[in-house]
Amino acid sequence: MNMTTDRMNAEFHRTYDISNISRYFNRKSGNLNPESYAVYYEVDNALNSTDAPIRVLGLTIALCLEGKGEVVIGVKKYQFSKNCLMLLNPNQYVHSMSSSERVKIMAIGCNLELIESIMPKISGLLQLLIHKPIDSVTQLSEENSADIQEYMRLIGEKLKASDSPLKRTKISNLLQALLCEIIEKHFVSKDGVERPQTRKEEILSRFIIEVLQNFRRERSVAFYADRLCVTPKHLSAVAKEITGLTASELIDHYVIMEAKIMLAETALTIQEISNKLNFANQSFFGKYFKHLTGYSPSAFRKMASIQ
Repeated sequence: MNMTTDRMNAEFHRTYDISNISRYFNRKSGNLNPESYAVYYEVDNALNSTDAPIRVLGLTIALCLEGKGEVVIGVKKYQFSKNCLMLLNPNQYVHSMSSSERVKIMAIGCNLELIESIMPKISGLLQLLIHKPIDSVTQLSEENSADIQEYMRLIGEKLKASDSPLKRTKISNLLQALLCEIIEKHFVSKDGVERPQTRKEEILSRFIIEVLQNFRRERSVAFYADRLCVTPKHLSAVAKEITGLTASELIDHYVIMEAKIMLAETALTIQEISNKLNFANQSFFGKYFKHLTGYSPSAFRKMASIQ
């Protein structure tokens, strides 16, 4: 195996979607009704340090119940302990997570499709919450932690329940309520007064909503700036200031994520995927994909099929 294949193989192995995690933890716990769109799991042991970064294609919400340790998310190292809430969004790599003692952590993972279906229904602050690295780890009070635990355990119970026509709807609504609780902990001050969005936060929030609705057909920053009545330069500056990514990089993120999902999980041809993502032709799509990922669509699909 040559160096290029080694690099591709390593990168693929470090990227997981929620269905992978769901199958793994449900197999370990013996659950008979695993769901591919969301998973609840608990960790109860010491964590070994690792330098291999992991990226999950979805939103992960984790709460430390006992013990303490450290986690490196993106380029920042965080200490966590009892009642620390950790949010791992699709833009972030977890480079390492370790503890010198036993820790107990409860976690919920949700795929992008489920999160995107919830986003329009709740406050635009959610977009800021999952795109703002400084909020990756937050210390909660005992009372706030208890509230979050209650929702997470209830979602876990519903995930294990027998299939029913309304199962996914119930889980979606509970997750929406959990995210509202988390938003409140982040954006409501201790005296109970909600901190209003700044103008820049409002622009970013609206931008993310527009991108989620239009990225499959529009990749131009000018398109989104026009929808928001701001200049492309100002939109990119706002995005960079708050998220660390330019407007163009945020758009590219969603396009590449969607392309990877279609390449790995569907039988669509590369030409059909190119068409669905509104590229001028397959060649242009291939160059775009390789420029941002380091390998061609066909090479990525081959690696995905091997797994």
